[in-house]
Amino acid sequence: MKKVLMSLMSVVLLTGCKVELAPTVNLSDINSDTAKTISSKLIVEVTACADYKDSRNESSSLIQAKKGITEVFGDAKYIECYREKMDSKALFEIPITVGGKELTGDIQLANADFGGGLVVKMSPNLKTKIDKVSKSGMSKIQPSVTIKLKNDTSENVDIVAHASYINGKPMTVSTYTLLSGKESTFKLSDVSVSSAFDNGVSIIYEDLSNRMKLEK
Repeated sequence: MKKVLMSLMSVVLLTGCKVELAPTVNLSDINSDTAKTISSKLIVEVTACADYKDSRNESSSLIQAKKGITEVFGDAKYIECYREKMDSKALFEIPITVGGKELTGDIQLANADFGGGLVVKMSPNLKTKIDKVSKSGMSKIQPSVTIKLKNDTSENVDIVAHASYINGKPMTVSTYTLLSGKESTFKLSDVSVSSAFDNGVSIIYEDLSNRMKLEK
């Protein structure tokens, strides 16, 4: 009976599997025409890290998460599983592309083609793989994107943010300044994340100086 209850609990908790892409990037790399590959954190919420019968073994949800992530990202590297407050999370690292113009991998953070800013691009192949894993039993994946962006340039940059939270503050089409030498955290809204997956691209912010030039 206990085994049945634990199985049912796992099914309920895994109905929506939360997966967060959490890269840390430099503004200079975003603005570069030369693409580079960096490692990004990928955090997957699991029901538990250890098996409830024997804590020396991994839980079934962690095993399932590791299988699903490696099916989506062939180069994914499992780092650890840990507990944060009441949640258990599995940490992975995956390669993403930063800078450049053409999409060369599944995920790219780059300067916007319209003259400045930041966009996130995702390949159609990525969505296909995620849909396949979701249907295979890992549960429906609920993706989110949180970007830590450091302005490593010598100047402040005025931007217009699109549908995201910056340092926890909600922004729709709002002005914000990327201070030189400082780091800002962008958490994309559900609409922005959906646009990236469904349309292949989502605008995170526009460079205000370039926007003003285009309007003249």
